[in-house]
Amino acid sequence: MKTIPLAILLAATLPGLSEVPGPIKSRLAGLLPASESRGQPRFYSSDLYQYINGGAEAFHNYDMVAMVHQEYRVQEVELTVDIYDMGNLLNAFGVYSSERSPSSRFLPIGTEAHGSALALNFWQGQYYVKLGAFGPEGKTTPVMDSSARAISQRIGSERPLPGFLRMLPEKNRIPHSELYVKKAPLGHAVLSPAYTAKYGMAGKETTLVLSEAASPDEARVRIERLRKHFSETGKVVPVQYGFRGVNQLEGQWLCFSRQRYAVILISPPPDPAALLNELFARIP
Repeated sequence: MKTIPLAILLAATLPGLSEVPGPIKSRLAGLLPASESRGQPRFYSSDLYQYINGGAEAFHNYDMVAMVHQEYRVQEVELTVDIYDMGNLLNAFGVYSSERSPSSRFLPIGTEAHGSALALNFWQGQYYVKLGAFGPEGKTTPVMDSSARAISQRIGSERPLPGFLRMLPEKNRIPHSELYVKKAPLGHAVLSPAYTAKYGMAGKETTLVLSEAASPDEARVRIERLRKHFSETGKVVPVQYGFRGVNQLEGQWLCFSRQRYAVILISPPPDPAALLNELFARIP
């Protein structure tokens, strides 16, 4: 029996597998640094698994349009540059924020950047940029820094922030803890999409989740789905704002709806009134 190559099988089963259109290639290639490159740039879209097998799903979850990969030799440093076109600012922030930590070393490049001696990641506009370097100690950081700044300059001077950040209360918010989760936030598909941030309150960490629905009615439906989930997996206690749900796996959640949002506090503080009153004032 004739064996069908794996690449052909994957191409047949993955939706939308196609060549990156010429105009998108030109736009991405135009953002690359002018340093002496090694070989030709490589472009990926739905075939990203060929480059980062096992990690491509994270980018497709944020509807990646295409990416370009280029390798360089800068003096003694081997440099790789990956530029992802995520289609819009929110998707770019989402995938960037999913790979950062509040404890990262942040840099003033692009809209926000974080890095180490071996890697530098930043986002700006609809682009998420990742640089990696290998070379003598002390040589890699300057090369990545200058290359990242060159890419940022090519992207443009504007560095807008996602609009949802204006809704998040500022007091006690842990810097760089904000996330945009497009699919299955907290493991619940019904909550898609959602914005989250962490707060330090009463000596512990609380997570605020805003699940954005199309209408107030849909937001209430999402809360009812959560109420049913907790009644089946743990217990539900009615409270002023909505209900407290608790189970062994997910801990304690305070859940209610407000306008178009299903609002959740995970590990809520004993008195969440100050946080919620500021949130209510900020929700459109």
